[in-house]
Amino acid sequence: MIHVVQVLTDTNIGGAGKYLLNYLQNFDRSSFRVTVILPENSQLAEPVKACDGVTLEEVPYMADQSYNKHCVAVLKELFIKIKPDILHTHACLSARIAGRKSKVPVILATRHCIEPLSRGIKALIKGFANTFLCDYYIAVSQAVVQNLTDSGIKPDKIKLVNNGVVPVRTISEDECRTLREAYHIQEDDTVFGVFARLEPVKGHKYFIKAARQYLKEESKAKFLIVGNGSLESVLKEQVARYGLEEHVIFTGFVPDTAPLLNITDITVISSESEAMSLAILEAMSLGKPSIATAVGGNTELIENDISGLLTGYADSASLASAMLRLANNPTLSQKLGQCAKEQYERNFTVERMVSRLEELYREVLRNDH
Repeated sequence: MIHVVQVLTDTNIGGAGKYLLNYLQNFDRSSFRVTVILPENSQLAEPVKACDGVTLEEVPYMADQSYNKHCVAVLKELFIKIKPDILHTHACLSARIAGRKSKVPVILATRHCIEPLSRGIKALIKGFANTFLCDYYIAVSQAVVQNLTDSGIKPDKIKLVNNGVVPVRTISEDECRTLREAYHIQEDDTVFGVFARLEPVKGHKYFIKAARQYLKEESKAKFLIVGNGSLESVLKEQVARYGLEEHVIFTGFVPDTAPLLNITDITVISSESEAMSLAILEAMSLGKPSIATAVGGNTELIENDISGLLTGYADSASLASAMLRLANNPTLSQKLGQCAKEQYERNFTVERMVSRLEELYREVLRNDH
């Protein structure tokens, strides 16, 4: 039995948290024993506790920060006590330092985003630390592989494991109708949805600008903004300034986004940077078409005009044009959604991701011995 310890610093449930939960709900319990380490008061705690065969440890000094010297000390003692075979970290420098100090056999780190590149002496120091503190890096897309390579990580230390998601459950027509009524969505409204943290990198302001442009030509539409974050008040002010309150709907944080995705006709990703969007993958699993910025891993998920539409970042006019094109051409929209679903079933199921990850666990342990 291989003991894998997963460490995540997030107090909210973002992409890394969903990635972790997808693994915990589907891992091979006959071959692996899993301990999860989270900060105190994380929203992930309850979903993790609900996963069979998973041990949860909640530790101080870790909430939403990669490094804390007190956290290193706590984690070192914990690792010595629980003796992991593999330490798998998610943006937690403290855990990697503690893993080295406590002589954990193999340390892995998954990079879930495209990180800015450091320059000069800072880049050298960061590169040395990354090399010394981690045996292998897991990239969730080819775009992240390139980002890691550009950061100075040697290619033989990088392993590609594409994201995968559980297919989003389909809800009934009656449930869809009830939910649409709750949000005052008319039967003939086209529903566009952004499912993302309300943070600058996600480009919501361009989605709102595109909505204003769209509504100059077509009035029957609603624009869902699903999630919370630091820009919530700023984005609501923008909507009010444009007079779009009747059309743009802020749902806040929603623990289960499946019903909202069911009533969304077209998913939009307006991000400046994406490693591999779980929102796109979930839309693909339902056969929903997506419009996304041509950045990072988005271009690995969407082939323009085949399985979705790609636009430039910060190009609200192009985004509005793409939205109008799909809203006014349901045949094309359906075709793109079907192609996206077929691609999901071939390459991005949760079973495929978990299988590849567990193959990697076995491989790195063999290399260690």
